[in-house]
Amino acid sequence: MSIRIREALLLDYAKEMKLIAGVDGLDNLITTVGILDHEIIEKQFDVFQKGEFVISTLSVARDNDNLVFFAVKELIKEKVAGLAIKSIYYTDLPQYIKDYANEQKFPIFIFHSIFIENLIRTISSSLQSRLFHEVFEAKLEAIFKGMLSKHLVKQLAYELNSNFLDFQQVIYCKEKIYVSDNNIFDLIERYLRNKTHSKHHGVYKFRTGIIIIMTFKTNINSQIDIDFNHLLAQIGLDKEDYIIGKSQTNHSLENINIPIKESYYAYKTAEITNKNMQDYSLIGIYRLLIPLMNDPWATRYSKSIIEPILNYDSQFDAHLYETIELYFRLGCNTKLTSEKLFQHRNTILYRLKKVKELVGPFINEQDFTEQLSIALKIHESIYQSSEYST
Repeated sequence: MSIRIREALLLDYAKEMKLIAGVDGLDNLITTVGILDHEIIEKQFDVFQKGEFVISTLSVARDNDNLVFFAVKELIKEKVAGLAIKSIYYTDLPQYIKDYANEQKFPIFIFHSIFIENLIRTISSSLQSRLFHEVFEAKLEAIFKGMLSKHLVKQLAYELNSNFLDFQQVIYCKEKIYVSDNNIFDLIERYLRNKTHSKHHGVYKFRTGIIIIMTFKTNINSQIDIDFNHLLAQIGLDKEDYIIGKSQTNHSLENINIPIKESYYAYKTAEITNKNMQDYSLIGIYRLLIPLMNDPWATRYSKSIIEPILNYDSQFDAHLYETIELYFRLGCNTKLTSEKLFQHRNTILYRLKKVKELVGPFINEQDFTEQLSIALKIHESIYQSSEYST
C-alpha cells in the first residue's frame, strides 16, 4: 500500500504544497503519514519508518536552523519519503539545508493555508483506498496469470462481486496519455458512489488501466452496448481519451479468465495498431502473438529476422525496414507501397529482394510472406507496446 509523492501532489489539499527542495525524490513512495514535533529535541527519530511522509510546524526548532538541519538529516537516515512544513515559523529554509535535501533527493514542501489534519486525512484516505483496490487487482492478476481450477476462478470472481451473473463481457480501458493511477482510482470511486450502478457489474484497477466486467442473466448483445455506454457516462470516461479492448461474450463465471484475457489482448492489439477500440473477435493472428510477447523463443525468432534488416539500414541507410513494414501493412501490394514511399516500383522490388538475401533462404514466396509477417508483428508487439507484461 503506497503512493508516489508526485501522485499525492494531485490530491485535494496536497495540491497546495510548494516544493522547495528535493525535486529528484518525487518518485519516493509514501506508505504512511506522521507528525514531527518533540522528537526533534528528544532525538527520537527511530519512531519514523521507511516511506513515512512527515508533517511538522518545526515549532520546537524555531529560530534554530541548525536544529532543523539536524532533523532533516535524521529523517533522511530513517528513509522517510519527504517532509512538509506548515509555514507558522518557517516560510522557507536556508539554502544549505535545501542543497543537502537536493543532494539526498529528499523532497521538502512548505504549505500555508491547509489544515494539517486535512492533509493527513487526504493522504491517509488515498492510501486506504489504494489498499482496497490493490486487493481486488491481486485477485484479477491471479485469475489472469494463474493456472487455476475452474472452481477457484469462480470463487475469485465472487470475491470480486458476489452478484456477478453467468453471462459476461469484459472491457479493458487505458488512457492514451497515462500520467498516474489517480485518474484510475477517481473513475472507480465515481462508479462506487453512483447509486444507480448495476450491482451485477464491476469496475476495477488492473495494471495501468481499468477493467469493466459486465454480467447478465442471459446473452443479450443489445443490452451489453447500452449498459457499457451508460456505465461510461456514470463514471465520466470519454472513449476518445482511451484505448479500449473488448472481449467476446462468455457464458460461465468459472471461465471468466478467458474474457479478462481477451479484453486485455484486444487492448494491446489496438495499442500496437494505433486504433482507439478493438474487439477481440477481430484481432486475427494477434490472438496468438500477444500472449507470446514475453516468450524468449518468440523474441529470439523475431530478432533473427528483424535485426539483420535494421543493422543493414543502420549501415547503408537503405530503408528496408520501413519498406517491408509498409509493404505488409498494405497487403503486400508493391504498387501502393511505391506510391506511399514515392519510390519507383522497381526500387521496392529491389528492397524486397535484398531482405530475402539478408534473412533467407526461404522455401518459396509464401514462406517469405509468412515468416516476415509474423516476425514483424512480434517485433511491433514488443517494441510498440507501452507494457511488456502479459
